[in-house]
Amino acid sequence: MRPRLGNSPVLREVLYYDNISALVMGVNLGGYNIMNIAEKWRTQPMYSFGEAARLADVSITTVRNWFCGYTTRGDVDMPPLFHAGPAGGSMISYLQLIETVVAARFRMVDNVHYRDVCAAYRNAKKILRVDYPFAHIKMESLGGHIIARLEGEEVGESLQYLDSPPQWALPGLVLETIHQFQYEGDFAAKWFPLGKEYPIVIDPRIGSGIPTIEGRGISVSTIIKRRRAGLDIDFIAQDLELESDLVETALHYGDGIAA
Repeated sequence: MRPRLGNSPVLREVLYYDNISALVMGVNLGGYNIMNIAEKWRTQPMYSFGEAARLADVSITTVRNWFCGYTTRGDVDMPPLFHAGPAGGSMISYLQLIETVVAARFRMVDNVHYRDVCAAYRNAKKILRVDYPFAHIKMESLGGHIIARLEGEEVGESLQYLDSPPQWALPGLVLETIHQFQYEGDFAAKWFPLGKEYPIVIDPRIGSGIPTIEGRGISVSTIIKRRRAGLDIDFIAQDLELESDLVETALHYGDGIAA
């Protein structure tokens, strides 16, 4: 029988060290998963594999393999990178999208293999003790420890700064992506895919999680449809009360994820 959350012995501070003695502080709710009792807007099914692939700039096959596993040409069964979780099937949640984006950036680094990303993810889960470690606010601060070599595992040299003694750090592409996230309650709540200097945001609470103009709720797809209808950029900008430069940026971004 699970203890009730209201009992003080259940809520305890947990201090633990990772495999290279980096101190991490967390909270254990007596076996309860924090995301199970939090709001559902980040964990409910929202994106098809195809939609996630376009937003993360990877193939649909890649997304499917990461959530369903696959068999190599040598008939070796590879386990999924991510657990399907509450979304299940061929739909994933917002936090799963964020993790897909981070994993995709890992794979874009030279010489980083699938096994390296899997090792980093397992280590992140071990350290942070959460279901969505790649979407957690501590990813950057613990990044060097997360990708450190696990006992008995070989990790690609491209993840290591060549120093003595070795110093581990997240690849630049991954750090750049993490800096695009805005967090609430320890997990990513908004993603600015072009960087926070551009007000194009993916927020699961707005427009069913599609790219929109921050604070306006105008979807990027709306701007694209008006442009394809033959309206010029200045007219679209005036009609939607946006800057022309922002309309051009939205069109450029939309073309990129549609390709």
